[in-house]
Amino acid sequence: MWQSVLLLIAVLALIGRAVWVWRRQGWRQAKQHIVMLVVLAAALQIVNVSLVLRGA
Repeated sequence: MWQSVLLLIAVLALIGRAVWVWRRQGWRQAKQHIVMLVVLAAALQIVNVSLVLRGA
């Protein structure tokens, strides 16, 4: 249970960081960084969903 909560916190932190970078630097300046953060958050969320579905 605590693993899914920690992964969810990590996902929210990555999305928050992507939004912060977007607001601070703009889309054109930091496009690659923003996309990397969002893709990493999505991968963590997939791991989180698979853990929840397994009941681990």
